[in-house]
Amino acid sequence: MPATMDEVHQADEALFRAVDAAIDAAVLATGDKLRSLGVPASPHDYFSDAALRHLFLRLCGADRRTFQDGDPEVAWKILYAGSNVARRWERQQRRTATVRKRPDGPEDIAKDQSEEQELARSAESFALRAVLRTLIEHARTTDAQIDARLRAMVEAHAAEPTEGSQAERVFIETARNYMSTFTKTPD
Repeated sequence: MPATMDEVHQADEALFRAVDAAIDAAVLATGDKLRSLGVPASPHDYFSDAALRHLFLRLCGADRRTFQDGDPEVAWKILYAGSNVARRWERQQRRTATVRKRPDGPEDIAKDQSEEQELARSAESFALRAVLRTLIEHARTTDAQIDARLRAMVEAHAAEPTEGSQAERVFIETARNYMSTFTKTPD
């Protein structure tokens, strides 16, 4: 058994040397490019992290490009093992336990999802406004009446017979406000 374990350790060492050599080769090939792109980590740290991510995703059976379809059970086992190692190192170094964030509760997860959705809507709104402003500015070069015609569309909708509900009044006022962000007011 000791001879077999020695062979396993030698195989492990060969693998570790190969991984280190691959990281060194990646740093040599593209380290300067990473620095020029402003990547904050050192090239060695960047490629070590990339190798670790690749191996983690591979062990979990996930797609390394999309991070999808991994086995959560395997991921939790790896993370649990990592947390045990970190605690042991903290004890060895006589350090106090690092503050670890508690898992989010259902209300925290819902809040995070809601914030992400709101951020996505805001980004979409920003992009649409930028595109529309650019298109309207371009249209003004060939159609001097574009602003008046766009405002007239809102006013025509406002003039349509409706039940006059509060929601309809808010809709018209909001449409007028949005239209004013895209059109010039007459002099």
